[in-house]
Amino acid sequence: MNENTEALTGEDDDESEGGKRQRSTIGFPYSDYESALEVATAIHGNVGHGNCSQGQLSAWMHQSPKSSGFRTQLSAARLFGLIESDNPENIKLTDLGRRVNDEKQVRAARAEAFLRVPLFRALYEKYKDGVTPPAPALENEIGGLGVSEKQKQRARQVFEASATQTGFRSAGANRLVMPALLVGPKTEVKQEEKPPAAPTDAGAGLGLDPLLMALLRKIPTGGAGAWPAENRLRWFRTFAMNVSQVYDDGDGEPVELEIKLKPPTV
Repeated sequence: MNENTEALTGEDDDESEGGKRQRSTIGFPYSDYESALEVATAIHGNVGHGNCSQGQLSAWMHQSPKSSGFRTQLSAARLFGLIESDNPENIKLTDLGRRVNDEKQVRAARAEAFLRVPLFRALYEKYKDGVTPPAPALENEIGGLGVSEKQKQRARQVFEASATQTGFRSAGANRLVMPALLVGPKTEVKQEEKPPAAPTDAGAGLGLDPLLMALLRKIPTGGAGAWPAENRLRWFRTFAMNVSQVYDDGDGEPVELEIKLKPPTV
C-alpha cells in the first residue's frame, strides 16, 4: 500500500457480520487540522521550502518515526494537502503548506485545506445552507458517505474539531459556513456577501466551485518569466486534482491525469 492510499484509508478496517473487513470508501484523516499543521510548521521552521526525511521530521517533532501518532499526523498532513513526498526521505511542503505558514494567507489557506478532505467537503456541500444535525444523526450521515461503522464516531470528532479550527463553525456550533476571507487590503467580507464582479472580471459569471476560482486567481500576471515552469507544473497538477475532486462521480472510477514537463526539443 502506498503512502497516499494510507492517508485515505489508514487504519479503519472493521469486522462486518460476515467476517469480512469493512474499509472506508471516502477519505478522511484520523487527526484534526491543527495536528496536521504541526507537521507543516515543523518543516517550515527547520527547512523552509526545502526537503527533509521522516527521521529528521520526527526528531523536530520530538516523536519516534515509527510511532502510530507520528504516522497518523503525516497521513493527515497529506490529506489536508499540506505536504507531499515521493518517498520517506523526501518530504516537503506543498504550496498550500507554505501558505498556512504565512500570516497574510493563512485564513484562506486553512479553509482550502479543510475542503481538500473528501469527507469534509461532502459534508460542507450538504449542510452549507442549513444546520448540521446532532451527533448520532451526523454519524449516520458520515457512514452513508462511506466511512466504516467502526470509524464513524472518530470521523465525526475529527470533522468537528477541524471545522472549528479552520473557521467553518464561526457562525455557530451547528452551522457550517465558509469563513470570512480577506479580499482586499482592509476589506473583509463573507463569501455570501461578496459583491458581484465587474464585467471586466475574467471570472464573472463562470459559476465555478470556489476552490477552483481561488486557484485561478493565483495565476500571476505579467509576461515571460513571471511564472516559472516548475510552478506552472505544480499549479496544473493541483488544479487537475481539484477538478477531479469537484466533478468526479463518487460512484464511478476517479479520473486521473498525468501532467509533466515535456523535454526541450534539441
